[in-house]
Amino acid sequence: MPEKCCGTCVQTKCTLLTADNPKVYIEINKTYVSPEDKCVHYTCKKINGQLSTSQMTVICPYFNPLDCEPGTETTHANGCCKTCKPRSVCEVLSNKEVIKVGKCESPQPVNMTYCGGHCGSMSKYSAEANKMMHKCECCQEFKTSQKKVELTCDNGSKVQHLYVHVEACQCKPAECVPGTTTKPQRRRRR
Repeated sequence: MPEKCCGTCVQTKCTLLTADNPKVYIEINKTYVSPEDKCVHYTCKKINGQLSTSQMTVICPYFNPLDCEPGTETTHANGCCKTCKPRSVCEVLSNKEVIKVGKCESPQPVNMTYCGGHCGSMSKYSAEANKMMHKCECCQEFKTSQKKVELTCDNGSKVQHLYVHVEACQCKPAECVPGTTTKPQRRRRR
């Protein structure tokens, strides 16, 4: 009896073993996203006649829920990264500095206060106006006082100097400066 010849098996899908051990079959040029970790994507590719599974991990931008307006947290459509509307944080900050005026300076560093943080801003297209509408806010001083410090000069004399001490800060409307976005230029034909 002549030997029968059987066909050979041809792999048509990639096989992936998942953490909880069930096998997942991925079709060629298709991507599988694990329900346990939506930031990891597995793709089945055919390379030189062989099937291979590649893994890609989505890197999300920095996210801290404490920086969010309450109730604005959302997850991107990819199901992986989180985003939110940033909370306006404008606060009094300080650092120690030696005050110098001409050839006079404070003998010791002085606690200098200033405003720092981020405030709301927006750039949004308006169909009614048919242009981009901008809203800008800056973190600025809201309440200040004057403080006095004694400066010692090179010649040994002492002078009184008044400086501004920031006590409170707030987000204030500001003029939006036109951006640096450039329009695409058309190439000239020669």
